[in-house]
Amino acid sequence: MANNFDMDDEVFLVHNIIEEMNLNFLENAYLNKGRKPVAEPRTMLKVLVFAYINRKYSARDIEDACKYDLRFRWLLNNGKSPDHVTINRFRNKIYPFMDEILNQLIDLLVEQREIDLESIYIDRTKIEANANRYTFVWKKSILKYQDKLIQKILAYFKIDENLSSDDCKKLVLIEFNNTRNICKSKNIVFNYGSGKRKSEEQKKYEMFEEWLDKLKIYEEHLNILGERNSYSKTDKDATFMRLKDDHMKNGQLKPAYNIQCATNGGYIIDIGGFSNPADVRTLIPFMDKLLEKYNTKIKKVVADSGYENEENYLYLKEKEISPFIKPLNYEVKKTRKYKNDISRKENMVYHESEDYYLCHNNKKVEFEKIIYRKNQYGYKSESKVYLCRDCLNCGYSKDCIKTKNKSGLKRIYISEQFEMLRKKSEENITTKEGITERLNRSIQAEGIFSYIKSGMQYTRFRHRNMEKVILEMKLLSIAINIKKLSSKIKSDKLGFIKYKETI
Repeated sequence: MANNFDMDDEVFLVHNIIEEMNLNFLENAYLNKGRKPVAEPRTMLKVLVFAYINRKYSARDIEDACKYDLRFRWLLNNGKSPDHVTINRFRNKIYPFMDEILNQLIDLLVEQREIDLESIYIDRTKIEANANRYTFVWKKSILKYQDKLIQKILAYFKIDENLSSDDCKKLVLIEFNNTRNICKSKNIVFNYGSGKRKSEEQKKYEMFEEWLDKLKIYEEHLNILGERNSYSKTDKDATFMRLKDDHMKNGQLKPAYNIQCATNGGYIIDIGGFSNPADVRTLIPFMDKLLEKYNTKIKKVVADSGYENEENYLYLKEKEISPFIKPLNYEVKKTRKYKNDISRKENMVYHESEDYYLCHNNKKVEFEKIIYRKNQYGYKSESKVYLCRDCLNCGYSKDCIKTKNKSGLKRIYISEQFEMLRKKSEENITTKEGITERLNRSIQAEGIFSYIKSGMQYTRFRHRNMEKVILEMKLLSIAINIKKLSSKIKSDKLGFIKYKETI
């Protein structure tokens, strides 16, 4: 394969790399029957990847390039140019195979010693979805309207106890069917239009029908939302998030996807999309997919503070992967305000032998009990609670007790397991190796997203739904990796790159 890297133009590199790949599965993208395709699947893939390298994402732009650009003509071997319909059809058909194509490219780069996969640098960005900005559905609003309707139904039937949405739906359905049967038995003709009076049976029938329709709509909205707080009607997988690109300068939420990227050696190893705007919930599912492919090779995960929680730490520990995750309080605890905050346990003296803290006023904050908490995603954590019983007449209680409680006493909640795991990660990032890893994360992972948005001018998705969005990003990742390799060949800097801090 090394002999194929001596041509300095990207078009030759795209041709050589795709020729090296085993793409027998691309034959499944075409039916055996019917007309012969304009270009073979392998050739069409070359055209598509080279188009993305040149920032041509529209099928019509690619069609024009195939007609008038000599490089595209060379890839097509001067054959017939595909039209935009053929290009779009091919792109949709190969999307299921993009993961396999990216994996083969990564294996090729590992073979060429461009990637070592030992350290994985993870970061995220939010990219706007191809959806209307004003087609939002908010979970709080749906729950509020649903609750109001349920209370209205309970009041109508004079029921004191609270019923679930399903029970209310069953109750209304029974009355709706009864009313409909009564209308049929009495041969009641429904009246519509101004100047015509509706019968009581018709009014009940229409009221119950409206209630059933609304309950059904609310359930559908909640099923689509799942654990999310919002979604867009034009792209139901998109969630409304706050983006850096704020065209109205008012913090407007826009429909977007949370894109996670793993890099190594300056190349994109894998890329994924999530509807959840919080990074802390994305690490485990994203790493699961990475470990399926490169389980034995990944030794370190380097990420920012947005990925820190106890569940993520435990996951990496079970997988025997060293965490290089910056703690959430890493920067803030260096400030004077943090160091002078008497309410924090870090600024209290801990007596390990007797297991108590000594507060600013030299009063004991003693162990009270162990509590177990379960978050909204089902993860259960254990915390120790420490209580100071002599706070009522303390002159420092106003500064010491920040959270309001009826007792007026100081309580400290400590998860020993989380504190131990956080301490280990902080030790990792403060070593010489950790400083180098964090430097590479900021250059490689953050640099990739900067390149996607600025260099590749990809700031908004062109497809809808999660599956197509992820596969589009994988196709873009293939183009970026080949472009990166071409740049290294031209500058004669082939080989694995790891940036080091200059003194």
